[in-house]
Amino acid sequence: MEDRKRLLSKLDLFAGLGDRELDEIVLISRRRRLHAGEMLFHKGDEGGEVYVIVTGRVKAYSTGPEGDDVVFRYMGAGEVLGELGAFAQGMRTASNVAVEDCDLLMIQRRELIPLLRRFPDIAIWLLGALAARMIKLSESLEDNNFRPVNARLAKCLLGFADRWSEPGRNGGSVITVRLPQGELGDLVGATRESVNKAVRAWTSEGIVAMHDGTITIKNRAALEKLIET
Repeated sequence: MEDRKRLLSKLDLFAGLGDRELDEIVLISRRRRLHAGEMLFHKGDEGGEVYVIVTGRVKAYSTGPEGDDVVFRYMGAGEVLGELGAFAQGMRTASNVAVEDCDLLMIQRRELIPLLRRFPDIAIWLLGALAARMIKLSESLEDNNFRPVNARLAKCLLGFADRWSEPGRNGGSVITVRLPQGELGDLVGATRESVNKAVRAWTSEGIVAMHDGTITIKNRAALEKLIET
């Protein structure tokens, strides 16, 4: 229990909660570990649990009638997932798979609801997480309707770099998530061909570099300029 409390206290998501609230969350939570490539749940599964990512990354996607996957988002430490199915007492609206080894905390709906009634601060914490999700969705819809593909792609890459990157040997920021161009297309609402065209042009201009599916941002200012325009 102390280990779980220590993990929670390190996440920005729980920064506003006191010891008592953290203790209560720890009491009803269970730790779950996933290996890279392991499914957390599938679209259509019954949704009775809420998860908090402690370490690692999870990818949410849906599979179409012809078997094609469409990626919705990547989630990392401090993010909440599975809340829609849990609170609506319905089915999972997307499949979620571990991109790498993950450590999560799982809370059953039947234990979470009474806790929210007893501790308003925890309810406020969860509302904040849901509001952040809705803000991101709203921004994504606005971008897809009003920004050109290159600007959407630039914003997406910088977002990944801000969250998940490390310095490159020859400078720049290496995004530590492998992002196939088809998935990038899903994330920015564009075709794979459009993404490929933009990445090839940026590579020739020295803005980004590609190596074994890994993207390095070499000229951040150039991508920021694309977003501004």
